[in-house]
Amino acid sequence: MNNRKNLAMVLLLVFALFTSGFQTPALAANQEKQGTITVIGTDAANPLLPETTVQFGESKTATQALVNAVGESNIEFTDTTYGKMLTAIKGEKAEGTHFWAFFINGVSAQVGADNYIVHNGDKLTFRLSDWTKTPESMVSLKVVDGDKKIVNNLPDIEVIGTPTAFQLLQVALGPEKVGFSESQYGKMITSINGLEAEGTNYWAFYIDGQMASVGADSYALKSGNQISFQLESWQDVPADGGAGGDGQPNPNPNSPAGTVSDADLQAAVDAVSQYVLKSQIGEWEAVALKQAGKTIPASYLEAVKALVKEREGKFTRITDTERYVLGILAAGGDPTNIEGYDLVQAIYNGNVTKQGLIGVSYALIALDSAEFSVPADALWTQDKLVNYLAERQNADGGWAWDESATSDIDTTAMIVTALAPYRNQAGIKEKVDASIEYLAAQYKAAKIDNSSTAAQVIIALSALGMDANASLFASDNSSLFQYFLSFQNADGGFDWQGGDVSDVFTTSQAFQALVAYQLFAQGKGSLYHLPLVAEQTPDVESPEAESPQVEEPSIEKEKPEETVKGHTLPNTAANMYNLLALGLFLMMAGSVIYMKQRKRKS
Repeated sequence: MNNRKNLAMVLLLVFALFTSGFQTPALAANQEKQGTITVIGTDAANPLLPETTVQFGESKTATQALVNAVGESNIEFTDTTYGKMLTAIKGEKAEGTHFWAFFINGVSAQVGADNYIVHNGDKLTFRLSDWTKTPESMVSLKVVDGDKKIVNNLPDIEVIGTPTAFQLLQVALGPEKVGFSESQYGKMITSINGLEAEGTNYWAFYIDGQMASVGADSYALKSGNQISFQLESWQDVPADGGAGGDGQPNPNPNSPAGTVSDADLQAAVDAVSQYVLKSQIGEWEAVALKQAGKTIPASYLEAVKALVKEREGKFTRITDTERYVLGILAAGGDPTNIEGYDLVQAIYNGNVTKQGLIGVSYALIALDSAEFSVPADALWTQDKLVNYLAERQNADGGWAWDESATSDIDTTAMIVTALAPYRNQAGIKEKVDASIEYLAAQYKAAKIDNSSTAAQVIIALSALGMDANASLFASDNSSLFQYFLSFQNADGGFDWQGGDVSDVFTTSQAFQALVAYQLFAQGKGSLYHLPLVAEQTPDVESPEAESPQVEEPSIEKEKPEETVKGHTLPNTAANMYNLLALGLFLMMAGSVIYMKQRKRKS
């Protein structure tokens, strides 16, 4: 009887060892949640706690995070009806007119540290302040709804460092009250205080009463700024979605008909170039200026170098790194060694999927933009990027930036641009052909109803060597390219969906489309082929100088590597095969003992 029990125990042990060997690797979720904490006392030059990266761990509030960072014995509190109020940190007491000010990401918090729930990436600052002294840097924030009613009005908010307008909005209202999505151009605000930007509505961003030319998450606040967000609507369009009776977009009656002459095309490029050069130059403008044979202001590259040096070559959004690579190339720099930092490596070993398929597509565009050397063991080779995109195409031939089943035109066009150098590869050609059918169908259904979407499609078609002025994208009275040109205004700039007021954001995309089409018409290749300085022809403005062709690498039919988010904890059950061997040995030993006992009894 005892022998039977022993055998049963051995078998149970083997079963336990066997099943434990298949545990799912545990993620150290708390290790994901980290940020920095800084404590500044009376001597600002010698902080009580210099900016220190800390693991928030189990901390839920900023107060708990502070306690974990400096130790409970180094903090003193006073309980109030509003929660715990800090009175001393590391021996420095808030006495008289002094108090401990609390900042989140450089913005004065609108709630106490004991009530603020920490988020991954937060930069928390505690500073001993004097309420009788005027802060050095103050800004204001206003939120206006679609009926022009002021929803939030915060006139005096202190800021330190260089927080962005988006961080101001999040801290002032609370992160849970600001909805957003990632896009090619950064964070796009989708809701504020529950007010959704639906249909033709959008959240307009204003700086000192003027509509901003950059996104809120790209604008570093300056003292005295009056920041406002207003729910607005694009200019009203006809009830049929901007289409005429035949279902086609209604072009401007003054838009060109038939073919577009080289002279007209050059005039359009020259006009938009002049418009662009009146404002600050960004990466997309730099690319278009370079490919149009125009001069890029030297200040652009110097500004990018300074930014890369300041950020130590690290950017929160992978799309920032990708566009800087393109801009640096356009300006004659080397993104593999810009102020000592290799931005190209940051792409092929970076988290390119963090911003959905937009980040993946522009990673491929950036890596193919020059003859960069990408190691075979890189996290993201061109082959892996191509396969990753190809595998996520929807049944209708399009793509969605968030990999959902609802395709969108802009994302589809961007991915087609990225896949253009591989269009003749087996398995990719079918994907590209299906996407062209999808885009053509969208145009014929009048779904391409603004200049920016039209621009992305023109860039994609030009990269493929297809004419956006040809029959596939044309109706009886207008082509896609002619429709696009109808948005160019007298000042050379472009508007989004009709009217005569140009804006910088829309124009930056339109400029690229114009130049991409001109490169196609002249047989000069893709907009984003930007060889390194050593590879460039002597006279970049010479119309006869052809850009080198982009090499088309072979495609490996392997599934792209997937990385597990978070840090994997030590896998104490990982040596499965060793444990199985031990278990089998014990089982065999138990069986032998059992058989011997039976023989003895017999």
